This record gives sequence, C-alpha cells and structure tokens, in this order.
Amino acid sequence: MISVEEADKIIFRNIRKLPAVRVSLPEAFGMVLREDLLADRDIPPFDRVMMDGIGISFASWEKGNRVFPIDGIQKAGIPPVHLEDAHASLEVMTGAVLPVGCDCVIPYEDIEIKDGKARLRQGVELRRLQYVHSKASDHARGARLVRRGERLFAPQVAVAASVGKAEVLVSMNPSIAVVGTGDEVVGIHEQVEPYQIRQSNVYVIEAALKLSGYDRVTRFHIRDDQEELSARLKQILEDFDVLVLSGGVSMGKLDFVPEALCKIGVKALFHQVKQRPGKPFWFGKGREDKPVFALPGNPVSTQVGVYRYVLPYLSEAVDARAAEKEFAVLREDIDVKTDRAYFLPVKVESREDGRLLAAPVFPNVSGDYAALART
Repeated sequence: MISVEEADKIIFRNIRKLPAVRVSLPEAFGMVLREDLLADRDIPPFDRVMMDGIGISFASWEKGNRVFPIDGIQKAGIPPVHLEDAHASLEVMTGAVLPVGCDCVIPYEDIEIKDGKARLRQGVELRRLQYVHSKASDHARGARLVRRGERLFAPQVAVAASVGKAEVLVSMNPSIAVVGTGDEVVGIHEQVEPYQIRQSNVYVIEAALKLSGYDRVTRFHIRDDQEELSARLKQILEDFDVLVLSGGVSMGKLDFVPEALCKIGVKALFHQVKQRPGKPFWFGKGREDKPVFALPGNPVSTQVGVYRYVLPYLSEAVDARAAEKEFAVLREDIDVKTDRAYFLPVKVESREDGRLLAAPVFPNVSGDYAALART
C-alpha cells in the first residue's frame, strides 16, 4: 500500500499529453487553449459613445453655452461625422464612434429637446470625455487577453470572437470510457429487485467530467464475469483515450478488474492507497500509455477518486493552467481515528471576517452517496 503523495507522483509521472488541434470557435467551448489570444487591434478600436444622447465640444459648455442646436446624427456602424459648429451638437447612439469635434457626451436624461435644440437641464455638470470609452483604454493592440491553458468558457469565447478567431488552437478533448461493474447493479430504467441497486456511479463520474469540460464521455456496464470483463475492456481500451472504472478492485472473490486489466496488457502502477475512503484504488496504463483508473465501487470512494486523481490527471493531460487552491477553516474540531489520509466532505457555509468556512459532513459509510448531496 502506498501513500497519497506516492500515488500522486506515480500518476503525474505517467501523464499522456493530448495533442493540440485547431477547431472552429463554436466547437471549442469548454476546451483548453494552446495559444495566447492577443488583441488584433486597440480595444476599443475608436473613441466609443457609451450613452444615447448628444455629443458636444466641452469647450462650448465651459464658455457658458447651455443650449446646443442639433446639426445631425452619428449612428453606430458608420464613419465619424464632423461637428462643423463648435457650439452645436450631434445626436449620438450607444456604440457609435465619437464624432469629430466632440469630446463630451450628454445622455438624453440630462437634456430637453425642443425645436431642434438640446437644452441642458438645470444643475447638470459636465466633464471632458464623459460617457466616452476612449480608444485603447481597455487594451492596446498586441496585448494578451487570454492566456494559453485557460478553458474556453463564455468570457473567453467572447474574447476569441472579438479578435476574429474563427478557429482556435486547443487541446484535443480525450474520449473517456466510464465503466461500471457488478451483477447487483441495474440500469435506472429497469425494475429493481430488493437485492439489487440502481446505477449511480457512472452518472456521477460522467457529470463530474462534463462539468469540467470533458464532453466526450461514454458509459458502459459489465457484469462480474472475468472473460466478459477482459474481452470488453480490451475493446474499450482500443476505442478510448482514458478508461475510468468503478467497482471490482477490492479483495473479494469476484473482484476481477485488476486481473482482467493485466490480462489485456494494462501495466499496473499501483494498487491500494493509504487513504480513507478509497483504499483499493488501482492505477495503470495500457498501450500508447493510455491511463486506466480503477476506482472502488462504494459511491463516496468513487467520487473521491474522480475529484482527487482523475480530474487533476486530465488537467495536466490537456495542458490546462492549474486552478488556484482555495483553503477553508473548519467550523468545528474533528477527531478521525485512522492512520490513513482522510478525505473529509464539507459544506461551505459562509464567509466571516474574510475567511471561507466549512462544516464537516460525515457520510454514514462509504456507500452513503446521499450525504454527498449536502456537500
């Protein structure tokens, strides 16, 4: 039996890096960037009007002018209009380029328009460049907007689109097989007998993977039959980049998974980790260094294995930037009588005095999956 730290070292020494591929931006959602996204021009690329209203010369207001004849309109999406009369104004639309000769925008709320003239409301004070989003004030051309290693979620996709990235270089998302085992497990649509349980582990593994950006996930279930296990796992391993199993890895008479994996050529790198829950965890690699995670079948153990080992491995494999670790202060003392590394589920409750607080949630046993719904 090895320690958690030793398990980490072995897993991370055996990372199989996924190749970079170029895909269309709509396809890239949730994938990891393998290039920086740079501003292809200043942002904004022009002095941009921020409010619907009128554009004026600030100097005219400074000289005491409070009534501005409207000489035209500056629409969004057209070249800049010129303000010919320094004491007049132009109507301006949000998102339009600031007209030449204007350096102040007054929103409609602050003026009254009558007979083609805009009169400033009583008590309204102005400033130069108010409601003007100045050219390059956000970012200059060439600035790095999104770093390599970031996932392309909504804000990053917006940036990519804004700089004209119709295609982006990303890490190929791995195809992942999630395999449940056990004769006692039946499908969620099947009639369940008193001595059977419904599938849940394969669904929670799939959900955790998809929530983390890995969308190429396929579920399987295999009975406790050594020959069937070997045959089906061999085919699955040929067809997928990553294999995650749940169940069949302990010391029981029908726990055939480790033997079946070795039989099809998967090299065992360790079996059993000094942790609670999840001690029987098995890890190995098949042909082309494809990783195989064989997690204990108890639901809490399975989830610990996914979050503690599988997802960190995949982050390295797709070259994702490491997320910053968050730390919390336990609300109460706990006394755990074990010499193993103990993974404690917690419920994050609130922040007090700038601290993140967490209350322990103790599952009844490692099969108490319902307790995790509170964590």
